[in-house]
Amino acid sequence: MSISQLGKFEIRLRRNRKYWLRPPLRDEEFPLGALERMVHPGAVVYDLGANIGLYSRFLVQKFKASKVYAFEPMSENRPQLMRNLEIGGCASQVVVMPFAVGDEDGAVDFQVDDLTSNSGTLNAVTHGEACQSRHQYGLPPISETVQVTRLDTVIATQNLLLPDVIKIDVEGAEAMALRGGRRLLLEHRPGLVVELHGSEAAVEVLQVLWDCNYYCFGYLRAGEREERVYKKITASDLPIIARDDYALCFLAASAREEELTVHISDPDWI
Repeated sequence: MSISQLGKFEIRLRRNRKYWLRPPLRDEEFPLGALERMVHPGAVVYDLGANIGLYSRFLVQKFKASKVYAFEPMSENRPQLMRNLEIGGCASQVVVMPFAVGDEDGAVDFQVDDLTSNSGTLNAVTHGEACQSRHQYGLPPISETVQVTRLDTVIATQNLLLPDVIKIDVEGAEAMALRGGRRLLLEHRPGLVVELHGSEAAVEVLQVLWDCNYYCFGYLRAGEREERVYKKITASDLPIIARDDYALCFLAASAREEELTVHISDPDWI
């Protein structure tokens, strides 16, 4: 298929059906808009949860990042990820990292998504239950052993370039990934664009980021039928976020408050 701004993009018709069931960028307005603002030409970006390469390609082709480290632990996704990078002519600028990112180092169980390839996650998130897509159909869990790494560890051991921006979409392990990069957050202060998976995860992420003196912004829904309002997220918003899994689905975070005070509008090129 072809995706606006990227061109040809390889999908598996059954597993990646979200790309053709609805406009493929419909649910990506906020994260892509935030990345467009935060990623400057020549930037180094970490793509945590690279999946089959949509964001890694945007980072290089559209936002002109000079180097992307694409972290993707699921073994069935990585060959397709690498093919999409080759199709986009950006394989030389993207390093595929076969790791999950969390708050520990070593071999762990990973819940595989063999239905959509989008909801695979660390076993520590599901506590032994199936990933989201298998769970919703009442199917038993399928797992594989993957290597998990803390960001602070992989930077030191793999001699990675330090990131200017980090995109995080790790299906409930967001706070784990941030805790494993605490030294990076405190010393290097990269910008962050995070997809949140449920109220508990959202609250935990916010608390980790505030503890690292980050400013967090996003579109907050104050009620089921109310419009989302772009705002700085503060402790006073936690009761709303804690009771509604969809009150805050994405956030952008920066050590510089002024970088995010002007609302992140939907990109007009989507």
